[in-house]
Amino acid sequence: MTGRREEIIENDDKKVMKYRAHMNSLIVRAIFLGCIAGILATVVFMVRPAHADIYKKRLPDGTLCFTNTPAGNDWDVYYHEPKRYKYSFPRRPAYEPLRRTQYEGMIRQVADNQGVDPDLVKGIIHVESGYNPLALSSKGAMGLMQLMPQTASLLGVRDPWDPLENITGGTKYISYLLKKYDGDLTKALAAYNAGPGAVDTYNGIPPYQETRDYVKSVLGILNGGRR
Repeated sequence: MTGRREEIIENDDKKVMKYRAHMNSLIVRAIFLGCIAGILATVVFMVRPAHADIYKKRLPDGTLCFTNTPAGNDWDVYYHEPKRYKYSFPRRPAYEPLRRTQYEGMIRQVADNQGVDPDLVKGIIHVESGYNPLALSSKGAMGLMQLMPQTASLLGVRDPWDPLENITGGTKYISYLLKKYDGDLTKALAAYNAGPGAVDTYNGIPPYQETRDYVKSVLGILNGGRR
């Protein structure tokens, strides 16, 4: 009887051990699936323009998983996403744009203050926006002289939809570029369109068709074309 009882106890211990092993396997699987879900959530959140830190954790089986929504403890910061500075400008107003002739005095006054040829400013406005103060490009350039948000902020423009502020900012920018390139109008216009970095890299008009067409159009206006 004693041998039989020991055999029964031994069998029960084996069953308990198998049960525990099975439960541990289920727990590991659940954690692993949770990590997969976390990874998918991370991918989803990473393609959205939202602030999110990424966390990592190594599982008992050695698997390394990542998530931006950690649950529980023992998660380490893998990547800390820096906060993005957002440029805050007023929304585009809903008003009737002025006729281009009504900008004449404004352009001349600003251009004279900045030491820039008024006809150059007119040419830029004509090519950039067609004298539409509410123009908004697919890249985010705004207003008459199509100022990018960062450029507008650096130039002290608070409302890029305001014609006077926009013209003032754009004229300051082309004035700065003319000084940077020692009066080389071609380089200055190319930099206005493609950025100084591109002009510096190629030491002239970069090989972008848009920029070449832009420079040609503005110069054409300055040389007697429509403005």
